[in-house]
Amino acid sequence: METLIVFALYLYSHLGIDLHKNQYYAVEDNLFFALPKSNELIRLQNPDTLFLDAAVFHASNEVRKKYGLSPFQYDPGLYLASSGHATAMVFRMFFNHINPYSPYERTAQRRVELYTKRFKRVGENIGKYQTLVSGDFMIARWDRRLNQYEFLNESDHKLCKPFTYAEYARFVVEQWMASPPHRKNLMNPAYTYLGCAARLSPEPYLHKKAPYASLVQNFGGEQ
Repeated sequence: METLIVFALYLYSHLGIDLHKNQYYAVEDNLFFALPKSNELIRLQNPDTLFLDAAVFHASNEVRKKYGLSPFQYDPGLYLASSGHATAMVFRMFFNHINPYSPYERTAQRRVELYTKRFKRVGENIGKYQTLVSGDFMIARWDRRLNQYEFLNESDHKLCKPFTYAEYARFVVEQWMASPPHRKNLMNPAYTYLGCAARLSPEPYLHKKAPYASLVQNFGGEQ
């Protein structure tokens, strides 16, 4: 059965055959990251959002298992809550657990309860990280031929390329693990369900600011 699921995921991620997005969550993290798409560079102007969301979920489970904790289970309500807040942050251009534009989505608790009321406890991590691999400093340079900015490492003037899906998911989780409040949520055994979303900045090469993603994790515990 697991072999069939992996084959189906390959068809969807590599050949574009349509499957329900939940299939991405039906395999273990090691099998998910073995998919060829995991090692593709993220196309910042046209990312596979569903795949990136699932990659962040599986990277979260990698670190859970590393520390001897049970992996998270996927919950569609938590996923929809995280997706909505990540989308709001990137298009409304704010970065906060509080959504100042919608009273119905003001807090993480309200956002989750729009989709599910099964959880007795809810937590949230947010993040905002650039989507290009770079050194400490970058230079933005306007490319007249392509009519867009390109970003170069200051140290060697080499072009900064996007992360792969797997690299970016693991990079983001690494940043959260380095922050005590975010790490606490990830390592909390009372949280057993998770939904993750990453929404990339629009028009990534038309602004002098480096392209980035707004990310959200919503955690749920039934006890």
